[in-house]
Amino acid sequence: MAGECLTDEELASLRDAPPGASPGELARHLAGCERCQSRALFGAVRSTRVKRQPPALPSLGRALALLAIVVLAMTVFFWTLGRLVG
Repeated sequence: MAGECLTDEELASLRDAPPGASPGELARHLAGCERCQSRALFGAVRSTRVKRQPPALPSLGRALALLAIVVLAMTVFFWTLGRLVG
């Protein structure tokens, strides 16, 4: 079994075995084989060429609106602080 991946039947026997009672050789192979782990967890080999899109930058209008909200909140905070201390 060295170098070979588990068959579907072997993976099924590992899944169906109660915890701690799986066949030792199969469990050792599964512990060291990333491809078999992926097959056991996800049912198929996951693609390694998944390309993620970079996060989109916020538009200028949204950035300015957020800045205005923050400035307004700080102004209200300092105004109320001045009224409390004052």
